[in-house]
Amino acid sequence: MLGFFRSLAGTWPARIFFGLLAVAFVGWGIAGRSNFGGGADPSSIATVGDTRITAAQFENGYRHEMQRISQEVPDPSQLPPDVRRQVGNEVLQTLITQKALVSEANRMGLSVPESAVQAEITAVPAFQGLNGKFDHNQYLQVLQQNNLTPARFQEETREDLTKNQLLQTVAAGGQPPKLLASILYTYLNESRTADMVTIPFAGRTPPAAPTDAVLQRYVANNISRYTAPEYRRIKMVVLSPGTIGRTLAMTDADLHTWWEAHKEEFQSPEKRSMEVITTDTDATARALAALWRGGASWDAMQAAAKKAGATASTLTDSTAQAIPAPELAKAAFAAPLNQVTGPIAEPLGVQLVMVTGMTAAKNPTYQSMIDTIRTRLGEERGADLIDERAQKLEEMFAGGTRIDEVPADMGAAGAEGTLDAAGNTPEGKPGPIPAPQDARVKLIDDAFHAQKGDTTQLTEGPGHVWYAVQVLDVTKAAPKPFASIRMQALSDWQAAQIRHSAEEDAAKLLTTVKGGETLAAAAWGSGRQVTRTPPVPRGRAPAGVPAQLAQVLPNLKKGDPTMVETPTGFVVAVLADIHRPDAAADESGVAQVRQKLASLTRDVMLDAYARAVATNAHAVPNTKLFDQMTGEQ
Repeated sequence: MLGFFRSLAGTWPARIFFGLLAVAFVGWGIAGRSNFGGGADPSSIATVGDTRITAAQFENGYRHEMQRISQEVPDPSQLPPDVRRQVGNEVLQTLITQKALVSEANRMGLSVPESAVQAEITAVPAFQGLNGKFDHNQYLQVLQQNNLTPARFQEETREDLTKNQLLQTVAAGGQPPKLLASILYTYLNESRTADMVTIPFAGRTPPAAPTDAVLQRYVANNISRYTAPEYRRIKMVVLSPGTIGRTLAMTDADLHTWWEAHKEEFQSPEKRSMEVITTDTDATARALAALWRGGASWDAMQAAAKKAGATASTLTDSTAQAIPAPELAKAAFAAPLNQVTGPIAEPLGVQLVMVTGMTAAKNPTYQSMIDTIRTRLGEERGADLIDERAQKLEEMFAGGTRIDEVPADMGAAGAEGTLDAAGNTPEGKPGPIPAPQDARVKLIDDAFHAQKGDTTQLTEGPGHVWYAVQVLDVTKAAPKPFASIRMQALSDWQAAQIRHSAEEDAAKLLTTVKGGETLAAAAWGSGRQVTRTPPVPRGRAPAGVPAQLAQVLPNLKKGDPTMVETPTGFVVAVLADIHRPDAAADESGVAQVRQKLASLTRDVMLDAYARAVATNAHAVPNTKLFDQMTGEQ
């Protein structure tokens, strides 16, 4: 659905709709988040109308959020103050919004019966005993572990249910009008055809070689293409879980144990991509099968299925278990590639299937994965040792140890060589830096910001990788000697002349068409062939249609000419026709658009409504207490 709405967001019907929606939000009073000023109840972290948010409530939410962050950050205690404050802001704003929504629900007379609160609590999986039923002792134990009392948890549950009751009422009004869905359906499913003439680069005779003076002028005008980059000869040492792991001894028993615990990570079932047509009757299925086997394209089969009252769909990289109909799954996973199989009778109807892609199952053996097993196990064990090793290595550098004096038993890997800022050697190959990609990029960047003679320092990079870099020599960027690049410059110059010649021909053809002559007549006069494109859907380029042309067609009116450049030449085209689908004839398609639009509308409405209610509640946070609890004071 996200992909659908990324394509939808830039359309003019969507812009109009969401513009109107934004006006409605302004009417709700959206004015930004609460201002963290003073004047709050000193015993509470914030007040929302007559409701207090206690320090304990904030502390509980803040602690849980910091625990979540601690799983992603190596040392949460080292988080900058502004990050801790941001986390606190988000937790407090969530609590303010919750309280504001509950107050608004109470103002509107919404309430939740005690029976609903009890039913909600007894259904929580964490409170179930071994018999699968609510266990009161388990309930009390879980609450104690989370620093909650039964009364407080029941009140929070009641607030959640009350808030949800209000939001569900608001969401019920988020159904977009059918007319808008029809407009969007038509817009998104519109296709266009064009007449086009291709003017390729290939086949043109290269011009004769010019004088060296001309080539030198061409080189000067494109000097960046013929300039050798800055190179640095550097010496480095890298300490990572991987480098340590390669030095650790591991027994066969260790490797077998790891494999048994992780082998499912490397296994995957067979997957197939397929096109499927589902009909109500065997006769319809046989008629469609005959058309399909006769060579009809998938686009043609979709149209034929729609006309016959059948449905057409595609499955991409599906496992047999993911296919809801066992009969279809069995037939599809026995079918050959690119052949129509069926009719297949199953409870939902009669189906035809064509398998368009196959991915074999993966079930590697222990022996075939031995190198990977050794590497992964080494990295896991190396991760347990790296902090200790890094501290020792840092102490060694502080004591004057040079990079090339690091002992082998540290588990570090060293390298020396000449690289450019992209990490490539003068031969154009990636330098053999013993570090993962993220750490490699950081290491190279540091090397190109360091100075020759700088003190050796150990630095922590991404992925818990430590490294030290020393710059031995610097070769500044400089233009390459003309003699060494003359042949390259000649080839580039001739390619530029060919491109310019093709562009002139294309521009001349376009000018003729703009002057009132048809593309067919203009092309006939130039000896070129006109071809008609297949229908080009919005956002897609069918086979034989350049992507550059497909991109501009939606912006043209019928009869408009255009010219685009492709990697292989130029294309001059005239929009021949615009094909708009009949929304009234595809109620299910319109319904799908409406359903997706409704989902997005509800999300936007609920978020905006919640923020508006929180803003209008005029919450007053206790700045001093907030700063104390987030470590600002």
